[in-house]
Amino acid sequence: MIDLRTRLQALRQAMNAQEERVKEASHQAIRSLSEDSPFLEGWERVGTYTFRREERIPLAPGLNLLEDLQDGAKYVLSFPLQRLYWFDTETTGLSGGAGTLIFLFGVARVVDSWIEVQQFFLTDFPGEPEFLKILLDFVPFSPDTRFLSYNGSAYDAPLLKTRFLLQRLDPPAIPQVDLLYLVRRLWKKSLPDCSLGTVERFVLGRERTADLPGRMIPLVYFEYLRSGTLDGIRQVIQHHKDDLLSLIHLFALLGSLIREPSIQKGLDATALGLLTATLNPAKGWDFLEELARRGDPIAIERVSKRFRGQGKTDEGQRVRIPYVWDFFPVAVEEMKHREHVKKDYEGALELARFWLNRDLSPRDRADLQHRIERLLKKAPRSIPPVRLPNS
Repeated sequence: MIDLRTRLQALRQAMNAQEERVKEASHQAIRSLSEDSPFLEGWERVGTYTFRREERIPLAPGLNLLEDLQDGAKYVLSFPLQRLYWFDTETTGLSGGAGTLIFLFGVARVVDSWIEVQQFFLTDFPGEPEFLKILLDFVPFSPDTRFLSYNGSAYDAPLLKTRFLLQRLDPPAIPQVDLLYLVRRLWKKSLPDCSLGTVERFVLGRERTADLPGRMIPLVYFEYLRSGTLDGIRQVIQHHKDDLLSLIHLFALLGSLIREPSIQKGLDATALGLLTATLNPAKGWDFLEELARRGDPIAIERVSKRFRGQGKTDEGQRVRIPYVWDFFPVAVEEMKHREHVKKDYEGALELARFWLNRDLSPRDRADLQHRIERLLKKAPRSIPPVRLPNS
């Protein structure tokens, strides 16, 4: 009977042999690219294993894209548009980890009325140290820039840092904003998921034709390493460029919404109002007041609290009054107003009695009971006692 050690040795030898076959195939592929031969049209060799392409794409006229991008830079980041870079990667795996490499890195920026896209392609695993060093030469990783990504804070940036560390290189600083978090905040209630492809279809209205599914990209790259075929790689490169362009259009949309918030199908208007109140306060609070007039309970609560903080208690009450019997948080604000500002203990108790018989959380019920007990001590003796439930 073969012992465990022997079986493990045999398995290790088989895995090593398979790895050598893959390496040899990939070496043959890279050898087929002579120093003078092109990788693909429009690409230049910038290292033994690294190719680079730079493309300039005109901003579509008549879409106010540049204005929207400038507003995104102004309101979302408070940072100059000319120092913003969108970045994305394609990798040999979908879950990250020490065995996952970046074979395609892309960065885009807006220059005047153009979108400038740079892509860097790694032709073989042994070239990773060179590939990473070339990124440092061409990409302005710096505290003076900002990078925008989609799930980059959880995937792309940590993976890039890992690859630098594994190659004993100092990882660059990547000060970034992950647009995924803003998308979740504004659209998660209406979208089936928040993948970039879903956002493209349902939010941006961008439909890709003959696109390569993201899950297929690692397989295409491994096939390239095995056979040297470039057909699938062309699709990968196009998919990657489309991702970068979608990030730019998404950021432009965010800029336009924060500049001028509006109610749109599928968009969480309350979340937009709260976000805009932080980033563009004048427009944001106007929008929240509009939502409050429409009966949005969160907007009513926030707007009335703001008026209270400004000393405009009567204005806050006018916002609340139509909804104090419908929304408990709004009723709580009104109880506070009647008790502490108007000294209208009877009015506060009237509201409290009403809500005590409604379906409240244990914590809200306990707080309400405590409020009632306090009001009864302040109120005239002529007010009949409120029977408090035992639970």
